[in-house]
Amino acid sequence: MRKLLMGLRVAVTALTVHKMRSILTMLGVVIGVAAVIALVAVGQGAQAQIINQFQALGSNLLTVSAGTNFGFSRSGLQQNTRPLTDKDVEAIRALATAVKLVAPDYSANATVVYQGKTTNTSISGVTADYATVRNWSVDRGRFVSAQDTSNLALVVVLGQTVVEDLFGSALVNPVGEVVRINRQPYEVIGVLKSKGQSGFNNQDNTVFMPLRTAQVKLGGAGTTQVRSISLQVRTAEEMDLAQAQVTAILRALHGLQTGAENDFTVQNQADILDSVAQTSGTFTTLLGSIAAISLLVGGIGIMNIMLVSVTERTREVGLRKAVGAKRSDILLQFLTEAVVLSSTGGIIGVLLGVGGAQIITPLLGGSRALVTPQSIILALTVSLGIGIFFGLYPANRAARLNPIDALRYE
Repeated sequence: MRKLLMGLRVAVTALTVHKMRSILTMLGVVIGVAAVIALVAVGQGAQAQIINQFQALGSNLLTVSAGTNFGFSRSGLQQNTRPLTDKDVEAIRALATAVKLVAPDYSANATVVYQGKTTNTSISGVTADYATVRNWSVDRGRFVSAQDTSNLALVVVLGQTVVEDLFGSALVNPVGEVVRINRQPYEVIGVLKSKGQSGFNNQDNTVFMPLRTAQVKLGGAGTTQVRSISLQVRTAEEMDLAQAQVTAILRALHGLQTGAENDFTVQNQADILDSVAQTSGTFTTLLGSIAAISLLVGGIGIMNIMLVSVTERTREVGLRKAVGAKRSDILLQFLTEAVVLSSTGGIIGVLLGVGGAQIITPLLGGSRALVTPQSIILALTVSLGIGIFFGLYPANRAARLNPIDALRYE
C-alpha cells in the first residue's frame, strides 16, 4: 500500500509539471464519458417516458379496430375494411367472459366555439366505462354517464388544452358554460386531468361527449359505427384468452370462413409495450456505442502522450534503475500516471454528462433524463480500463529500458 501511495504521489507530481498537456490528454476521456452518460440517460429517459405513456392508456388493455395493421393484408393492399358497429360491441360484452369492461368510441374532428374563440380538436363519443378502461381522470366536474348516453345528452368533457384555447387558461373552471360544436350548444360538465404529450399527439387536445350523441350529431341519425373498441381484461393472465375470445366472436359475427383473413385488428397492449421497450432499448445501446468511440480516441491520446513522456524522461528512468529501482517500480509509476489521467477524466466526464443530459433532454422534446448508477459505474470502469490498457504499453516500454543506455540518452 505504501508503494502504491508513493507511486500515486509521484504520478500526480509528474502530471502537474505539464498541466496543459495533461488537461488536453484528459479531454478525450472527458468528452467520451460525458457523451456516453448523456446519450444513454437521454435514451433511457425517452424509454421510460414512452412506457409510462403506454401504461397511462389503461391496464390490461386490448384495442379492437377495423381493418388490418397499416391497411395491408398478406395478399396485398387491404380490401376488407368493414367498419365496427354497435353490434360488435354488444357481442363482445355478452360473450367474451375474460373481458371486464367494454368501451367503444366514435371520433370526428370538429371546431369548438366559445364566445368568439375557436379551436380545432378531436371529438370522441364515449361511454361511462371509457374513463376507467383508458385511465382518464376528471379534474373538475364529472365524466359522461350511462344516462347521458341513453338520453343523447348535449354535454361535453374538455381536455386541458381545449380549456386553455377557449377560456384563456387551463386554471379557469368552465363547468356549466356552454360551447358550440357544429352550431349545436353543449354544456360543459367536466374537465379532464392532463395526460400530456404522446409522441406528436397532444392527448389533452380532446373533447368527450356521450357515444350516441356523437354518432347522431356528428355521423348522422342512422350511424351505428364505432371507430374502435377498448377492452379491459379481468386479469393480466387472461390477456391471451381474451384476445382469442374477441377474435373468435368477431370472426363469427362477420361471417369469416376458415382461412379467411380478419377484417379487424386486436392489439394487445402488453405486446406493444414489450416491442416498444425492446426497440427503445436497442436505440439507447446504439447511442451509447456511438459515444463510446470517443472513449477509444481518448485512450489512444493517453497512449501517445505517455509514449512522449517516456521518451522525455528516459534519463530519469535510467537514474532510478541505477539507484535500485526495480522493473515493477518503473512499470507501476507510468501505469499509475495513465490511470490517474483516465480516472480523473472519467470523473469529470460523469459530472458533465449528468449535467448535459438535463440540458439535452428538453431540447429533444423529452420530459426527463434518466441517469442510472449502472451507467455511471460502467463509464468509470471503462475509463479506468482504458487507462490500464493504453498505459500498459508505454509503461512496459519504460520498464524495459536498459539503465546504461537510458543514462546515455540525449
